[in-house]
Amino acid sequence: MTNLRHCPNCGSELDSDNEFCSECGYDLRNNVSFEQKNTPLGFFDNLTQKTSFPIIVFSFIIFGIFLFVGSIIWASVMANGSIDFLTYLLLTIAFSVFFAGVFVGYFGCKDQSYVLPNFLVHMASIYSVVLCIIGFIFTFLMGIIGMLSSVLPFGDSSSSYTGASQSTASSYTPSIDLSGYLKIFILILLIPVASYLGIYLGYFLKKNI
Repeated sequence: MTNLRHCPNCGSELDSDNEFCSECGYDLRNNVSFEQKNTPLGFFDNLTQKTSFPIIVFSFIIFGIFLFVGSIIWASVMANGSIDFLTYLLLTIAFSVFFAGVFVGYFGCKDQSYVLPNFLVHMASIYSVVLCIIGFIFTFLMGIIGMLSSVLPFGDSSSSYTGASQSTASSYTPSIDLSGYLKIFILILLIPVASYLGIYLGYFLKKNI
């Protein structure tokens, strides 16, 4: 709170740095000078003031709920042979991210200026969790492989198989399935698109319902 000599509400003189005016009860903690109101916020200050940590955390519960629901819906489609596993994964994750974004937009956006900061924090949270999970799985698997390699003897291939392996390697031409990589690339792009559309839809519903 800035030091005031007079109450901005009733004009009474203030004897000390009180939080409330002794005459009219005005909350002096809400007083912000004109310069402070017009000072542009920094990037991280803007994120801090326009996002809510509890809402972002709770959105992961919504994400988990719709991940379960979406897995059931799209698994039934995959069982019919309409889509493959990668498409099933893509649709399930995008479905979950979208509805988690709707929750963030509805409960976390007071006006349109809140949409972008909430989108950035929401996406950063999702990617952080995903990268942490991948990192833990990779570290665990590498630890298992390292432990097994130190316990079990893995020698070189015997000479009797050398000729066969060489002939097999020379006759085998590896093929690259570009459709799988394309779907992974689409998934990476679809996650932020689904998140932003969900947040904006949540904000739109909040303002119009």
